[in-house]
Amino acid sequence: MQTKFEILKKGDTVVNVWDNKIAVKKPNGDVEIFSFYTDENGLTRLSNDTILVTQGHKSVSKKIEVKELDNAFLEVSTF
Repeated sequence: MQTKFEILKKGDTVVNVWDNKIAVKKPNGDVEIFSFYTDENGLTRLSNDTILVTQGHKSVSKKIEVKELDNAFLEVSTF
C-alpha cells in the first residue's frame, strides 16, 4: 500500500520523514513540519496543526483560527 501526501508547493523539498512527521524545506529556508495520523476508520489524515521553523530571536508564536469570525486569525507570541 502507498500513502500519497500532496503537500509540496513549487520549490519545496522534503528534508526528512520520520515516525508520523514530514519536514518540508521552503524556498526561503523555512522548514514546516507536518504531522499525520491514522483515524478511527484506518484512514491516513494530515493534522491541521504544523510547526514552522524560521529565522528569529528564540521567540515562539501560535496562530489560531477564530471560528466565530470568518477567516480571522489570532497570533500570540512569547519572548
